[in-house]
Amino acid sequence: MSRPSVVEVLSEAVAVSLEKDHQQEYLVPAHPEVELGPAVSDSESGADEPPKWVPGLLASVCMGLVFGGVMDLGKVTLPIVIREQFIFQRFIMLKMFLGAAGGSAFFFAILSKVAPRKFESARAHSYVQNKGLLAVTVGPMLLGVGMALAGSCPGMVLIQCGSGVPSGPITLAGGFVAAVLFGIVQPYLVPFMGSCNMQKAKAEDIGILSKLPFWMPAMALCACCWGVIGIFEGLFPWDSAGKHWNKWLWTGELLSFTVPWKNQFPPELMGLIVGFLQVPCVLFLSDSLGSSSAYMTLSSQLLLVKGVQEKLPHWNGYRLGLGNWWQATYLISAVLGAFILSYTTGTFGMAVGVHTWEALVGGFLMIFGSRIGSGCTSGHGLSGMGLLALRSIIAVPAMFFGGIFVGFIYQAVDPMGYTGRLLPISILPS
Repeated sequence: MSRPSVVEVLSEAVAVSLEKDHQQEYLVPAHPEVELGPAVSDSESGADEPPKWVPGLLASVCMGLVFGGVMDLGKVTLPIVIREQFIFQRFIMLKMFLGAAGGSAFFFAILSKVAPRKFESARAHSYVQNKGLLAVTVGPMLLGVGMALAGSCPGMVLIQCGSGVPSGPITLAGGFVAAVLFGIVQPYLVPFMGSCNMQKAKAEDIGILSKLPFWMPAMALCACCWGVIGIFEGLFPWDSAGKHWNKWLWTGELLSFTVPWKNQFPPELMGLIVGFLQVPCVLFLSDSLGSSSAYMTLSSQLLLVKGVQEKLPHWNGYRLGLGNWWQATYLISAVLGAFILSYTTGTFGMAVGVHTWEALVGGFLMIFGSRIGSGCTSGHGLSGMGLLALRSIIAVPAMFFGGIFVGFIYQAVDPMGYTGRLLPISILPS
């Protein structure tokens, strides 16, 4: 009998490894963001050569500066804007979210035709193959609860720090505490996060959509998003000010300290620019926009001892590599972008922050929930939705449900505490 070749030995070893319990896959991810998914080879994902450090980091810095600037100009990151969105009293956040999600879908559709290999590589990174239904509902719900309390989200809190929102640094601190705790307890959460597993990853895996190329449902999603924006813009113009409803405290979209087209711009337009950032993200990094993984990357630098690194392989998987650090660089640059725009337009430090306990608890819940669900408002809401990822399509409504649920309860129990103290005195109800 002839001896087996090296290729045959390796093939057998791979086959045996794939039969191991899925929990082992979860503990040592090939790409930390794809936490439970099987490793995807370059030939399977259609990836080109790995992204290069210098152009990749330069792209992430430029993307971060633009992201910070346009988010500040849209004024979507202010605590009052986020909190009032959850109780349907201001719609800046919804318009910007739909503009960014629709824009992402539009640019992804184009990229799928002009740069299919890089697009498929980025899309493969967005899938969390074995993350269960329970995780992608409970995690985003916790994220939404945290957003309602902190008046922020994982990406927006960096903009708040840059634009001088007093509670921003406290929210950020709560987020890092959550990242550290998740890095430690993650192995024990594996059974929960893998339960109720979803076998289908993308919209094209379902029924009639399986016969359509990606760009068609993506363009349909884009059209739907902008159709909804048109309706809300007609009812609630972005540059409206003052109380417009007799029996409903809709305060108008414009903030009291801003001037249209000077230091506050249409949120849907700013969202479209954020959606365009998917283009350099795919072309230079073979990835899509996200925020919450950066907390894991930065906090994982605490793992200095090799023995600890070996005991916490999932957390340690975020320490090194361009695939991890570009997102951290992107968010750090966003702080500078927000500072430059808020300072030059005269709005730096003018927003009111939430209470310390709300910022700390909210920041913790945002990041802990994001890591359970493997995505945040950017990862699930903008990228996941735009890429037609089924888990993201489930996660986004769950996220808004958590925020709306807590927002209405808090407003009913203590309206002054939830929104009243964040509003200018001139528009408070008598």
